[in-house]
Amino acid sequence: MTAKRLQNIALYYCQRYVVSENKLADYLTQRIYREVKDSDDRQEMFDMIPPVVEKMAAAGYVNDKEAASAKLRSALRSGYSTNRAVYLASRSSMVDGEKVGQQLGAALEDALPDIATDGFDVSESGAAMALSALQRAKRGPFRTGRMDETTERRDISWLQRRGYSFDDIKNAMGLDNSC
Repeated sequence: MTAKRLQNIALYYCQRYVVSENKLADYLTQRIYREVKDSDDRQEMFDMIPPVVEKMAAAGYVNDKEAASAKLRSALRSGYSTNRAVYLASRSSMVDGEKVGQQLGAALEDALPDIATDGFDVSESGAAMALSALQRAKRGPFRTGRMDETTERRDISWLQRRGYSFDDIKNAMGLDNSC
């Protein structure tokens, strides 16, 4: 492994994926662990990672904001609640949660255009987002097969795992208040 090879690995990775600085540094660290066996050489290569990451960021190949936004849009399209989507996007893109949270409004408009995001309030639109998630996944009231108590419980659990509150789930599933 040489400095030129490390830079080529970083460039190839950045061309294939939208990455953050921390994600690129983590990937390069993994590659060094895999390919360099000698501990002295390994430490020397680790010292080369920050300049390579800075060089990629200066060239525009690394963008924390875009990487976080892409992961956030993906999580929202997958049916996760806003808080859970921010957490997952932060974790997978290795960007601070506050930076990811700043992208929430634009990501909601892009990922879920069917939900009105003007004056976005999480408490008001949680049920709408849960209903939209059920519709995209063909679950709950949008299920084409027969709906019985077992499938209803599965759909409720599916929404719970995606971070929705029970009030939002009750509204989306059309359950009465006796639950």
